[in-house]
Amino acid sequence: MRMKFSLGAGRIGALLFLGVVLVYGWGGTQLTAALQGDVIGPAFFPRLLTALGILLSILLLLQGGSDGKKDKADDGGSDITALVPAAMLLAYALVFEDLGFLIATPLFLVITFRYFGHPSWTGILGYSAAVTGVVFGLFHYLLDIRLPLGPLARFFQG
Repeated sequence: MRMKFSLGAGRIGALLFLGVVLVYGWGGTQLTAALQGDVIGPAFFPRLLTALGILLSILLLLQGGSDGKKDKADDGGSDITALVPAAMLLAYALVFEDLGFLIATPLFLVITFRYFGHPSWTGILGYSAAVTGVVFGLFHYLLDIRLPLGPLARFFQG
């Protein structure tokens, strides 16, 4: 049995993503700790994201050509719709500092869940609040990493 390996658009995208992840991972290795007592260190999250990105790239490479019929049947859509999630992430990054984590993140999550078709507003609001609360608690209280608070900063000064 012979395996056919075609280099379609999905696999090319996966290879480009892998390249970006590897460059990001290399950049993360250049970070050094400012304090000797830093347990996690500044390179921890870039390494974690690099490992996850490499895993995702491999999965995308393996699945890249398996749905060729599905891709041809879906030619009616616009290529610009693939850029909407990237635009949403860019908008999130631009307002993150001004609005603060506790406002920008749930707003971003609500818009993202709705864009990807989550049917229930109750679920969207619940998931957004839960994810925001858990991540904020993890960073603010457990890891002692201060996230931008924006207009809500006055409530957290103590």
